Amino acid sequence: MNEEKDRFYSGNEFPDLVKRYEDMLTHSTGYYFDVDEFEDIIDHYLGMGKSDRAYKAVQHALKQHPASTAIQLKKAVILNEKAQPLESLRMLRIIERIELNNPEVCYTKGVALNLLGQHKDAVREFNRAIEYTEDGKADLLFNTAMVFEHKNKFRIALGYLKQAYLLEPDNLSCIYEIAYCYERADQLENALGYYNKFLDIDPFSENVWYNLGVVYNRLENYDKALEAYDYAISLDEEYASAYFNKANTLANRGDHKEAIGVYRELLYLEEENEQVICYIGECYEKMEDWESALEYYRKALAINPDYADAWLGSGMVMFAKGSFIESISHVEKAIEFFPENPEYWYSMGNIKLKMGRTDEAISAYRNAVGFDPEDYDSWVNLSETYIVLNDVESAINILIEASGPNPGSAILNYRLAAYHLMKSDHEKAGQYLRIALSLDFELHREFLDYYPAAKKHKSVRNIISNYHKKGY
Repeated sequence: MNEEKDRFYSGNEFPDLVKRYEDMLTHSTGYYFDVDEFEDIIDHYLGMGKSDRAYKAVQHALKQHPASTAIQLKKAVILNEKAQPLESLRMLRIIERIELNNPEVCYTKGVALNLLGQHKDAVREFNRAIEYTEDGKADLLFNTAMVFEHKNKFRIALGYLKQAYLLEPDNLSCIYEIAYCYERADQLENALGYYNKFLDIDPFSENVWYNLGVVYNRLENYDKALEAYDYAISLDEEYASAYFNKANTLANRGDHKEAIGVYRELLYLEEENEQVICYIGECYEKMEDWESALEYYRKALAINPDYADAWLGSGMVMFAKGSFIESISHVEKAIEFFPENPEYWYSMGNIKLKMGRTDEAISAYRNAVGFDPEDYDSWVNLSETYIVLNDVESAINILIEASGPNPGSAILNYRLAAYHLMKSDHEKAGQYLRIALSLDFELHREFLDYYPAAKKHKSVRNIISNYHKKGY
């Protein structure tokens, strides 16, 4: 694309030109501007994100220069900015009869087609733009990638970014976006590679260190994640998100006391953050320091009485203390604010089951799996409620139903093996046990803890022994 027309115009560019144009609008005078001047005025407004003013300038420009394809092209660009891609395409089809091989026309057409969701046609037009471009090809490739990235088409974006990277291997913006696209495409190892390439060139980017921490955390490499967050904080001591993620990482690996310390550091920056205060309460809850947990949950609710997670947390502390009625009232509050949260219904089911209210427990678990069919914990607890009722057949049917949305769940198959053993159906128990062992051999210990009677069955011992010999 034409580098002269690809400039970014800040509010300080061309002040006299823009002032003269705005004077014309204010006083309704008839100033004349040539095509280049109008392009500069339009780009000035586009650079400021003022598409309505840019569009108005285009309308004035077309009155003075109705045959200018350059101004018509600007109008097509603005129509895309204003989310009117069909109108943009209508104009571009007229322009391309005159300027068939103009890369700016092809690029703008690609943007319009992408807005319409016609991604294959958009790729064709962008590729034409790239083919016709000699100078500034890396910038064009990068801009094309951004169009697809904004539509969450990360794999397509990566194709263009990699081409740009080959042309400019030290371009930090390009390296960053490649890493980001890999991260969003769940190719985390590749994301790590490019974030580290960025840091090899510029080791003082707190945002990249932070992103690196996020990727390491997703890979469950908590030590590396903490190290990355620490670098981000050392570069920006008020980087609230880095403190927050560092504390979450510590909590996720079970270092709740350390996590509390980091959350408290964050509260110096964001004193009234009810989420952070609630998370401190959750850490105390995990440490079974019930009074401290309640103290922080109440602090969170004092800031925001509608904060559902704090109601749930306080309810679960009451449950742990044996105050079941109070626990129910708190969890009901959480459900009132967020009725479609499966975790809240799962917790309610656990309370009702503990109280012996099996019908109400079944209803709560049913709500949980209704909102999240992949929540196998709720399915298992639902089946267990039927075991409490000595209805093994219904428990089996529940887990068969659960297997639909959870086809690769080892725990469901281990439970089905146990339930069939309860019915003395050794053949089916063996079938489910073999499936479970192939999915996760280590979980067989939990299976034996859950149903110790399984150890007495020679067939069960043989099946487990055979899988152990195979090296599972």
